[in-house]
Amino acid sequence: MTGLASSTSTGGAASSLWVAKCVHKSYVFPNATLVSVDALPSGSVIQLPYGPDLCANAGVTATATSDLCRVVVNITDTPGSSIRIDAWLPADWNGRFLATGNGGIGGCIDYSGLQTGAQLGFATLGTNAGHDGEVGFDFFLNQPAVINDFGYRAIHVEAEFGKQLIQHFYGRAPATSYYHGCSTGGRQGLQNAQLYPADFDGVLAGAPGIDWLHIVASKGILARRIGWPDLTSSAYVRPEQWRAIVAHQIALFDPLDGLADGIIDDPARFRYDPALAACGGTALNSSLCLEPDQVAAVRAAYEPLTDGSGAIVYPGFSVGADTSVFSANQLNGTARLSYRVLDDFWRGAVYNDSTWDSLNFTVDDMDFAIHLNPGGVGFRETDFSATHARGVKIMSYHGQADQTITPALSAEYFTKVQASTGLDATAMADFYRLFFVPGMGHCSGGIGATDIGQKYPLDPTRVDADNNVLLALVDWVEKGKAPDMIFGARYASGNVLQPILASRKHCPYPQRSKWNGVTNSNLSTSWDCVF
Repeated sequence: MTGLASSTSTGGAASSLWVAKCVHKSYVFPNATLVSVDALPSGSVIQLPYGPDLCANAGVTATATSDLCRVVVNITDTPGSSIRIDAWLPADWNGRFLATGNGGIGGCIDYSGLQTGAQLGFATLGTNAGHDGEVGFDFFLNQPAVINDFGYRAIHVEAEFGKQLIQHFYGRAPATSYYHGCSTGGRQGLQNAQLYPADFDGVLAGAPGIDWLHIVASKGILARRIGWPDLTSSAYVRPEQWRAIVAHQIALFDPLDGLADGIIDDPARFRYDPALAACGGTALNSSLCLEPDQVAAVRAAYEPLTDGSGAIVYPGFSVGADTSVFSANQLNGTARLSYRVLDDFWRGAVYNDSTWDSLNFTVDDMDFAIHLNPGGVGFRETDFSATHARGVKIMSYHGQADQTITPALSAEYFTKVQASTGLDATAMADFYRLFFVPGMGHCSGGIGATDIGQKYPLDPTRVDADNNVLLALVDWVEKGKAPDMIFGARYASGNVLQPILASRKHCPYPQRSKWNGVTNSNLSTSWDCVF
């Protein structure tokens, strides 16, 4: 039986018994409609169901990373809701269940996560969070169930169905259950752990988009602070000026951690004075330097967000990070944010109005959305008492050069969770560990040793708990071995099959990694975890 997507075999054939078990098994579950079933040998090329108009970042194909049975279903357990689940069930199953989340406004199954999970032997599931497409607003218009699916339901449905499917397919329940998602997926994981503590034994939350509405709103607020949408304003700071400003910040602050490597290890330590880049000085040339109103605009851009009452609601943007989420705001000479999540979500889910436009975005629009909190996407709960009591382990990682979600948000949230859950430092370290990764952008990438096994493809020489965050979480849950460090790597050409150019220890917050100042900084042994 085939349906949603097809595959072509480029690997060896799976055993006939395995194929028969996959394709001839009955897949009848409450509120579930079977879309397709395929027995796929390792190496099979899978044509994905998304075109570039729906999921530009998903790619056209994925690779079966083990002999697996792929089962695709639609879950319709609530009126107005249809949640697609894509399950990859490896023949060589390790007894574990892995669920994955989404990015942005959802709508795209995380096939990178499916490939990683199946390669490591997990029965791995992905979900579209209740709609198809990472760009658009129409799927939210007049669709409260779809908004709720994206907000909080889809991951719980994925968890419950995944356990049913695994029991049915393998004849036994998973021994342990895990979740991994980044950005929106990080928010989904933490929110699910707080709402449904029994779903997973371990949650891996990358760059978690908790307080999601403030995160998205910040792009419009910061754009307005720098003179947008009036591109002729004396305060407007052009995109090419921002690139020079960020380079200036790195030149100023990078050497202060003891190593000039192009990376600001801990950007929260620094405040940038844009007067240093003013015209008449030597920092920037005459075509890029800042006029007086631009100096004020840049200064404002790095201030925290405040709501209508003047209360601080979101940390300031990080120095050294790419500013394009708010400074890429022109299209053919007219004002338009390249970051479309703001327009899409406010049109479809906040105002239910297809004519609304972010050109008019104000703090009032932000505050209205926070009050409405459609689908619970503004999740910022910090009391994890029930989650902690059940013995769940939470790991989080966040790039210090994250251009989309300010890393300071993760530090603030970690502290608030500890206070609300009533844990001392020792108990918190046995429950929730946060790793900052210097030089990492949003979820991955960057010039530092930013590969921690969080993204497909994996380096086959680093598939262990020291070098892979998911396997570190597994060791913590199943062996009680809490990760005291994670080793990151930087590869030639950013390719995990190329030589490693640098390695570095990444340490659990509030510790940070520090170069010893003596031995080769490209060696992980040259870095220590310090407070």
